[in-house]
Formats: sequence, structure tokens, C-alpha cells
Amino acid sequence: MMSESSLEKIKKRAGQIKKPVRVIVFTTDIGCEACPDMVELARAIKAQMGKIVLEIYDKVMDRDKSEQYDIKLAPAIVVQGDEGETVTFFGLIEDVFLEVLLDTLHAVSEKKVWFPENIRRTVRRLTNDVKIRVLVESDCALCKPVAETAIGLALESKHISADIIMASDYPELIKKYNVATLPKTIFGENLHMDGHVKESEFLEMIFQAEGVKPGPDRRCMVCGNPSQDAICSSCRTKIQAEAVDHKRKTEKL
Repeated sequence: MMSESSLEKIKKRAGQIKKPVRVIVFTTDIGCEACPDMVELARAIKAQMGKIVLEIYDKVMDRDKSEQYDIKLAPAIVVQGDEGETVTFFGLIEDVFLEVLLDTLHAVSEKKVWFPENIRRTVRRLTNDVKIRVLVESDCALCKPVAETAIGLALESKHISADIIMASDYPELIKKYNVATLPKTIFGENLHMDGHVKESEFLEMIFQAEGVKPGPDRRCMVCGNPSQDAICSSCRTKIQAEAVDHKRKTEKL
């Protein structure tokens, strides 16, 4: 059952959703204790935010929808932008990550600009799809900025999808990815980073996951100058400085 504090957080944000946002919930009747809580949460958000367009599916029975949104776990709540970009939250959403979910709804509604132009321009060079998975815990404040970067990149590019996963709800993933510390970020299938991941590191890992390999004949994906890495050291420094400055200005607003 949803806590009063969670309901109050939703009520406080009710007026922020100005334009329609599509929310898709996936549940299952098989071994999913958190599924009823996810449905309750989604319906509470819908009740307080009239612009939410809510759909609820069964992961098994509605297999076409599960395949469309690449849903392999339940419960899941997908936030979809009007150009098809998606962010998916898996597991019981509360505490810090309820705030992150509400921020994501607001960002999609307002078409928030998450990053400075240098990062946005670089992300547009992606040509293949890359999935980012961030394993977190609902009360992990250190997990929040990493998840937010993944979410912002997913909303910036149709080639990037972000999964925000409440790790304790999926012990099989903790074992699979040998999780010793959180957050843990997985780019594609095989590239992992533990702890905090800077924006410049996100970009480099995304291009590596896409298939850009370091080598003597490579060029920087940002400036085009020769660079053995996907992003040269000069551009990494510049991107990170711009990202920090942009975030500070956004927080002041």
C-alpha cells in the first residue's frame, strides 16, 4: 500500500504536467509482490495529473506490448516521449526514485533540455541503438545523479533507452552482474561502471557500446581530431565542465 509521504509527493507535483505524457505499466500475476503497488502508484499519479495517459498491460498476456518496449521484468513503468524515446523504471518506486520518476514525467511534458549543446550534438551522431541500465536502490542518494544522466540521454536520443532498476527487487541481476556497490551502470551488454559516472564517461561508454573501438586510426566523435579513444581527453574535459555549468544554471532556475 502506498505511503502517505509518497502520495503527498505526487500531490505537490500535480500542477507540473502541462502536456500529455504516456505512461505504460507492465505487471504479472506470477511471483510479483510489487506489481499491485506499481499499479496503485501509476493510478495515483494519473488521478493527480490529468495529462497522464495511462496504459496497463500484463507482461505475459500482452506479449506484443512487452516485446515492443523490451520488458523482461515486472513490475515496470515506462515513460514515453512524443517522439518514441523511453525511460523504464523496474521494481518498487519510492523515496528518492519516486522523485526521479516525477522529475522524468515533468521533463517529458516540458521537453526539458538536460545537457549543453556540445553533448546534445555528440549524441546525435549515434546511428545504432544502445541500452543503458542503472542498478540503484530507492533510498540511494548517490545513485540519483547517475540515473538522471542516463534518463537525460535517453530523452535526448531515440537511439538510447534507459532502464532504472531497483536492484534489491531482482536478486538474479545482482548475481548476474556481480553487483558489489551501487549504482552500477551497464552500457549495452558487456561494459560496466561502478559508482559515480560523469557525463563525459557516459558519452564515451555509449559510443563504445555502439561499436566504436579505440585505435590508432580513430578520430574523436566530438571534435574530429585524431584520437585513440572515442572522445579525446581535451573534449572530455570540456564536456564535463560544460555539463557541470549547465546543471548549476538549471538548478538555480
